[in-house]
Amino acid sequence: MPNLEQYYRKKLDELKAQPVKILALAYPYVLVVGLIIGLIYISNLNQSARTRVPAAIPDSTVAEDLKIVEPRVVPPVDIMTVSQSTPELLNQGKEVYNTVCKSCHGSEGKGDGPGAAGLNPSPRNFTNPDGWKNGPKISQIYRTLEEGIPGSAMVSYDYLLPAEKIGLAHYIRQSFIPIAPVDSEDELVTLDQTYQLSKGKEVPAQIPVAAAIEIISKENIDDVQKIVEALGKIAGDSNSEGARIFNQVAANKAHALTMLSRDNSWKGNLQAFIKNVAGNLVENGFNGNVYKLSSNEWSTLQNYLSRYL
Repeated sequence: MPNLEQYYRKKLDELKAQPVKILALAYPYVLVVGLIIGLIYISNLNQSARTRVPAAIPDSTVAEDLKIVEPRVVPPVDIMTVSQSTPELLNQGKEVYNTVCKSCHGSEGKGDGPGAAGLNPSPRNFTNPDGWKNGPKISQIYRTLEEGIPGSAMVSYDYLLPAEKIGLAHYIRQSFIPIAPVDSEDELVTLDQTYQLSKGKEVPAQIPVAAAIEIISKENIDDVQKIVEALGKIAGDSNSEGARIFNQVAANKAHALTMLSRDNSWKGNLQAFIKNVAGNLVENGFNGNVYKLSSNEWSTLQNYLSRYL
């Protein structure tokens, strides 16, 4: 009986040990599977992060400089009067058309002028009633001439006077457009208000920033060169009375010459010269010795510096 009990106990212990053995054998496989799942998760996490971060878009903004504008006076026009075609307006419009429009739009307004080759989109065919960007009314043609059409070869002709643009609109409408629609009174009033046609205006001069910088730089270079040359001549002329006086009264020779070079009115006026030199010694490059100069020395210094500035 004890032997039988021991037998059963042994079998029971063996059965209890089976799960531990199985788990011990399966552990490496479980570890590998867990590692693979972790790698897949991390990979998906990185991909998700990449898809959520927007791609950097390069800045394609192009800064455009100002255009050159000549100063001019734009005379007022009565839009209600000039909206009615007259022989004078038509002749004026024809002259403008032949000068600025014919090369692209052609002599018959079909957009087949010699300058139309290679343009995309092609110039407007005025005889075709379809596809107008702004429209064939006087107010609409005026807007096109004033503002141009972005994305096309139709540039702004805002330098034309209002009467010239309106005359051109009349000529195009009567020469090429089969049935030209008529502006309502409200549309004409809006045109007048938009471009201030009845008031006229003075257009100030405008110069591109790049051109202005170039002009200023050139002027500064010329001024600097002038001062450098004057300093060299004065240094080589140290024995003259004028050079002696200048060396005595100048705290900063380059500064003093620069101040005098900005305004030449002192060259013919001794009192103006004295005022410029002695007016503000801190800023004009001279020193207190100027107050010791006699009238003759002032005159000698003025004549001497006039030769070099």
